[in-house]
Amino acid sequence: MTTVTTPGLERFRGLVSDALLSEIYDLARPLRGVHVLHINTTAQGGGVAALLRVLLPLARELGIPHTWRVVQLDEFAATFMARLTDMLQGGEPGLITPQDQRQFLDSLRSAMQPLVDERADLYYVHDIQLAPLGQLFPYMRPALWFNHIDTARPDPAALQYISQFLDAYALCTFNTPFSVFPQLPAGRTAVITLGIDPFSERHAPLSETEGVVLLAGSGIDPTRPLITQVSRFGRWKNPWQVLEIYRLVKQRHPEVQVALVGALEASDDIRAQAILADLQQRAGDDPDIHLLWDPAQLTAPVVNAFQRFSQVILQRSSREGFGLTVTEAMWKYQPVVGTSATGVRYQITHGYDGFLADDAESAASYTLRLLEERELWRQMGEAAHRSVQERFLLPMMLRDYLAALLRVRQLVASA
Repeated sequence: MTTVTTPGLERFRGLVSDALLSEIYDLARPLRGVHVLHINTTAQGGGVAALLRVLLPLARELGIPHTWRVVQLDEFAATFMARLTDMLQGGEPGLITPQDQRQFLDSLRSAMQPLVDERADLYYVHDIQLAPLGQLFPYMRPALWFNHIDTARPDPAALQYISQFLDAYALCTFNTPFSVFPQLPAGRTAVITLGIDPFSERHAPLSETEGVVLLAGSGIDPTRPLITQVSRFGRWKNPWQVLEIYRLVKQRHPEVQVALVGALEASDDIRAQAILADLQQRAGDDPDIHLLWDPAQLTAPVVNAFQRFSQVILQRSSREGFGLTVTEAMWKYQPVVGTSATGVRYQITHGYDGFLADDAESAASYTLRLLEERELWRQMGEAAHRSVQERFLLPMMLRDYLAALLRVRQLVASA
């Protein structure tokens, strides 16, 4: 049988193996014409939106129709889910009252009203915010659910609450094996390895001259060393420790600067403004602390420049489902100083393509090594780039994604 190739996928020939591309084409063939509807809570900001923007066009090219719809949560629902996320992600005890549960489900029913006439062959529901949809709307069958957060150590009560909704899904997918809910049957779970599109504007080649101009335009002095974390302003991204590390490093290198780069654009992130305000207060009048949050300023080329031309990249997450910004920096030859958070340690091999340390003192020590031993930084950066090429590019994610869709189609056909 002749394989029909697609331009979007063929761009990766040479970056990934021919065998992988052939596998993707084979998986896609029986899925042609199968309409898949994705539902999440934000069109901008956050990892889910970023993934869907690169994944869906490739799937459509393969002849698999895809649509994407966004459910807007009201303030109560967003607050309720932020609390539940803390419990699931942080293992923190909390109380989920019957009244809160009822009000949340009522809010979700109301938020779904604009989409009740949407129909598809497969439904893909994203994250814990929308997990009840499969149960609330039985027409959404067969359906898959994707948990994007770090649930390696969940609070038992929160896990029990969210698990009651999962029987409605033919397959529950996770971004690392560590986050898979242990009580789910193996036949109803899958891991989809996430990946980046190296051809997107955010990852386009950028000369040092161009990068210097972009950094200077963001208030950075390009003649002095820069430490950067690219992440939204979220509690679990631990931006406070970035400032702590910066101050420890500055004791030996007074010339160092730090940038926290996180556009305030995710509509379901209700705490970002308060966290940014707290960081601004902690930064005080230090001119070498740069808190960058304006989406109009943080264009793809600007974020690209920070990731490529900072002297050291940090990712200090205390919890992390996957951490796309880690992958992005590694692709740009940056060894990241990360933590043992689930999604970070899944990507970084300590001492080979980055460093892992949870406390500020150790992380500052690794940061100093990368600042002062630039040959080590270069060698580890080469290893980081190779790691992404071998494990975390978009075709790897597309293969796992198509395999998940095909599993559900086969399960339905055999039922």
